[in-house]
Amino acid sequence: MKHFPENVQKLLIDARIPIDQLKPVYYELTIGEQFPDDSIRLIEVNNTLIEELEKSKKLVIRGANDDFAALCTANQVFEIKTAETSNTLLLASPLDSSLANKENGCISLKVNSILHSKLELTQCVPRIRRIRQLLEENPYQGHFDDEENTSRKITLEDLKNEVQASDNTIDSYLKKLNVITVDGYLRSMDFDFRTKLIEYTFSLISIQDWSKDNIPIDKCATEMKDMCPKYIAKQFLEQIGTISTDGSSIALNASVISIHYALDLLRNLEKMKLSEFMTCWRECVPIDFPIDLDQLKENVIITEDTIAYIDIEALSEKADERIKTLFSRKNIWTLSELEPFLSNLITSNAELISLLAIHTRSIMKDGQKHYVPKYS
Repeated sequence: MKHFPENVQKLLIDARIPIDQLKPVYYELTIGEQFPDDSIRLIEVNNTLIEELEKSKKLVIRGANDDFAALCTANQVFEIKTAETSNTLLLASPLDSSLANKENGCISLKVNSILHSKLELTQCVPRIRRIRQLLEENPYQGHFDDEENTSRKITLEDLKNEVQASDNTIDSYLKKLNVITVDGYLRSMDFDFRTKLIEYTFSLISIQDWSKDNIPIDKCATEMKDMCPKYIAKQFLEQIGTISTDGSSIALNASVISIHYALDLLRNLEKMKLSEFMTCWRECVPIDFPIDLDQLKENVIITEDTIAYIDIEALSEKADERIKTLFSRKNIWTLSELEPFLSNLITSNAELISLLAIHTRSIMKDGQKHYVPKYS
């Protein structure tokens, strides 16, 4: 019989555990001075996440006071939930004497905490809507209108503390919203003020005889000094154009300009005749800038003869309510039409298919699959 203390041998025999199959190692547990240490938590992660955490050397948990806690990696977000364990877990650390005792088959451990639950991770979609909500409380409307503004101002650090999203997602969304930095704070630019800057840019192009593909950033920003500070004008110009290799000029981004004018036409109307909209849109945008309804797929609902603006950020975050709203606006959709309005509710294409299977049914129309409500 392998060497175990008599009391350990008796316990093994009573438990009907074959002693000859065991290594001659046993543990001696001592309760730690700070037991139970309630500051310790166990979190279950997969190997991919372990590798990423080891690489970044940090564990980022985000959320406002009324949010659930979310673990955010460089590209993913996980909701943290507490799950009860079927067995009691003891968290222990070696005592200084454990090395000496190991030769005798005994490893001495100090028990620091006792746990009956662990933390589990469930991947979820980034909750970035809060960014726009925060920034729209205080839009930038120009230098002079801003001088007496006392509204709350947001920093990037504020967003990364409160918003349950990865750094990459937050940065991408800020670019999508055309956010600028004013005196160190993040600000969304008022839509109407942005329209004025675009129109003024076109006026300067005409007056200065600049090419739309070679607008000098510094000179153009200087000419805008009466509307906003030069450093803000530069940020605006970089948003509406592609910066040259040497950073001295921009080429206007035709798609950005076209989308802006389309939204300017639609955003205050319930709907518009499609033919009338296309005519007006063409007249607003320089003739050499292409216009295509595909550019607006995240912003409009198109029927056979009408077009209407829809703000995706105003739609419910609950899938059933959002789908109900979409089908109240249009009774038959293709997958490519629906996808832009559901993409921020899902983390994979499989989730999208599952969502449509629950709430819709498919029909064939003109040789193409369409979706209608499952229940009228």
